[in-house]
Amino acid sequence: MATPYNSSFDGTTPFSDVAGNMALAANTELTYTVPGDGSKKYKVEFSWPYNANVWVALNRTAVVPTPGTLLGTARCELRPLARYVVGGDVLHFISNAIVTDAGFRLLQLP
Repeated sequence: MATPYNSSFDGTTPFSDVAGNMALAANTELTYTVPGDGSKKYKVEFSWPYNANVWVALNRTAVVPTPGTLLGTARCELRPLARYVVGGDVLHFISNAIVTDAGFRLLQLP
């Protein structure tokens, strides 16, 4: 069970018991399946260095854009800070850097 979302202490939130850390290799996608079923709702918060090139996709393959092109991909974003997900969703992570450290945590919503 994920830690319930609560920001009652001057804007802070608790540590989560559902989290992940990764070292992304260049152009190698990693995936994470959100625990539970569609009735479980979560806030997922991401963390990475300010200059990281990390794309996160929801329930689809994450794609690194080719230089000099515009790639229109729904539900695939560069460095999101926080998003809403439900149990069973699959998060896809990819970077074009040699190694990019990244992390995420889930907080269960009421």
